[in-house]
Amino acid sequence: MKITKSTGHSEPFSQAKLLRSLQRAGASEELALEVWREIEPLLQTDMSSRRIQHEAFVLLKRLRRSVAARYRLKTAIMELGPSGYPFERLMGELFREAGYQVQVGQTLPGHCVTHEVDVVARKANELVLVECKYRNTPGFKCDVKVPLYIRSRFEDIRANSRDEVPITGWIATNARFSGDAIKYAACVGLKLIGWDHPGQDSLRHWMDRTGLYPLTVLTSLSRIQKQALLAANLVMCRELLARPEVLQRLPGLKPGDIERILDECSRLAEQNIEF
Repeated sequence: MKITKSTGHSEPFSQAKLLRSLQRAGASEELALEVWREIEPLLQTDMSSRRIQHEAFVLLKRLRRSVAARYRLKTAIMELGPSGYPFERLMGELFREAGYQVQVGQTLPGHCVTHEVDVVARKANELVLVECKYRNTPGFKCDVKVPLYIRSRFEDIRANSRDEVPITGWIATNARFSGDAIKYAACVGLKLIGWDHPGQDSLRHWMDRTGLYPLTVLTSLSRIQKQALLAANLVMCRELLARPEVLQRLPGLKPGDIERILDECSRLAEQNIEF
């Protein structure tokens, strides 16, 4: 049986690929097989991969909310938009978790002009400058023009720096990089982090290992409630655990909702996934 990808191309359906994606989200082998048994009768030729993923998400939401949240992580990140600032906050939190002192949205002087830098992360022996390229629609790729442009900005800052520690430039995106972008960045010493790059240190893997997720992953929040929290400058699930009182101001709350939201946040934070 063939299915239709989001690109419009067809490919044979793979049960193994579906099971891997479920287990990558934290589903046990037993839970993944249970989801498969319920999805199998629904499959039809030329069914879209998005429809299959939606059916899997609906089942996971009923069976295990924290796994359902991870399963739709890529979509959840796209729900942070349209502004790129929440994504910058997310990247800042990931660097902070790695032991850096972090500032988001800084203006740094260059040799020729000043530059806005999305994330500045510092350790005793390293200064990291991060440019974030956020997209809230699927299908986008960062091509080679992105690292070409960003490298020139970082070089201008480096030329004016009086820091004794080395400066490392990063480009972070929730999308993917083209082959030429990856090749050029490796050649000039830029570090790239994208949805599935580089390998086990990709954005997806980094979030899963640390248990740091944006609040848009939560299946116990409606879209309107998520937007209300983002508008209040809240981005991360752990912010809700630290400040549960903010949930009382959410629109459309029902009895037991706050407990359900906090429980899902706790489960996401506790069950870090190792690869």
